[in-house]
Amino acid sequence: MRNLTALLFLLSLCSLQLVSSVPTIFNHITQCCTGTSKWKIPLKNIVTYWWTSNNCSIKAIVFETLNNGKHYRCVDPTAVWVNNHMKTVDRKNKKL
Repeated sequence: MRNLTALLFLLSLCSLQLVSSVPTIFNHITQCCTGTSKWKIPLKNIVTYWWTSNNCSIKAIVFETLNNGKHYRCVDPTAVWVNNHMKTVDRKNKKL
């Protein structure tokens, strides 16, 4: 009986940890943009980027910037400067 109780307790802890980590794992995937910014973001402020999910109605790149905290900017992936910024961020992050 003790073994069964211990096993159930252990399973409960594992499932609790799994459930609490889900928002962190899927945070980037589930965010969609309601529009895109036309302003060019200074490259020095960009930390990372990702594409919006295929389930989103607007296909966009989300740039994460650090300006007095984290900020997210949705931008048009067809803009010339966006592609250049993505390549530079990739090179910068590879060095880390």
